[in-house]
Amino acid sequence: MLMITPEKIDEWIKEVEERPTSAGNILRYIAQRLSDLTARNEELLNENIALRLEKKVEEYEGRIANLEYQLDILKRQVISGIVTDALQETAVAVPRTASLILYNGLGQILRVEFDPTELASASQLAQFSGGVHSEGFHPRLLATSSQEELLIVFDSGRAVTAPVSAIPSSDQGRLDWEEAFLQEPRGSEELATIIPIAKMTLAELCIQTSRRGFVKKMNGSFFESCVSNSFVGTGTKQKQDKTCALLLCGKSDLFVMVSKEGRAFTMEASKLPITIEPVFQIGATDHIVTTLLVAKKPNLMLITNSGKAVFRETQWLEQAVTFRTQGQPIFSKARRDSGTWIVGAGTVDDNDWGAALTSTGLLAFHKVRDLYENGSLGESNILDFVIYGS
Repeated sequence: MLMITPEKIDEWIKEVEERPTSAGNILRYIAQRLSDLTARNEELLNENIALRLEKKVEEYEGRIANLEYQLDILKRQVISGIVTDALQETAVAVPRTASLILYNGLGQILRVEFDPTELASASQLAQFSGGVHSEGFHPRLLATSSQEELLIVFDSGRAVTAPVSAIPSSDQGRLDWEEAFLQEPRGSEELATIIPIAKMTLAELCIQTSRRGFVKKMNGSFFESCVSNSFVGTGTKQKQDKTCALLLCGKSDLFVMVSKEGRAFTMEASKLPITIEPVFQIGATDHIVTTLLVAKKPNLMLITNSGKAVFRETQWLEQAVTFRTQGQPIFSKARRDSGTWIVGAGTVDDNDWGAALTSTGLLAFHKVRDLYENGSLGESNILDFVIYGS
């Protein structure tokens, strides 16, 4: 189709000046061309509107799907609670169960279900029948309700949701990675962390951390869209770094990172960066082992690899005023040089429990009150430790 250019217009003007009788033909041509262009413009406008509407429709469909997903989570929890309460009012005793999740980088996940009312301090909950390490991957622990929803996060940033109940309950007497539920990694991915997300709609922020002390905060609604899209990002900037943890919180909550070699970084969640930034300056051999919030509980409890329980009042934590700080030392350099390191931490009161996994494959619960009095788990070679609030 012939384009109307300035050169063409000059040519028509010259033609009319030299042969006025041709003006009618030229005007009719221009009118037809303008009509064609107007029609084409309307087509393009309609296509553009359609594309915008389609994008809006997709956006609204995504929001609706996300809301339906969160509503389904709430329904499952509420209905489960109602059914349990109703049965407990009759002669049928139905305990509100909780679950201890064990997982590793291979995507292998084990679940041990237990009744919180029947816990006894220093009591064995489960035991591995084979090796506690699977292909050299360090096992991790998570204690949560059996009605929870889990977000399974890989170090590539890919994320998968699943209810706790979708993971089969394991035989407590013979835990075996070969019989674990498998959330299979893709390519060279490794499973980085698992977090409960049933209450994510109530969270103002999600804090993502890396093993090297890099941090970014995500707005709650943005994090929900990340979950909906099955991708939360890696939270890293360095090739040798990896995703460490994700933590849902409020803007005014105090956020704490604890490193393996015994240093703590504390800052109000709202002051953390919105882009991936190094906020905790740790040594070359050190890495972050856990993140937590300073809840309305009196003490910070830290467990070492040798089974020692270290207690600090939560007021002991000092807020960092700048990024790239080296944080607070939790114990002395001499103790650190002797081979002592942190395996788990959390804020606690006397009524809380802690679950410990040893290198021999023993999984046991301990009452925080007893740990405060004894100062030790009574076990050594602790691989991981997690707090469970009763």
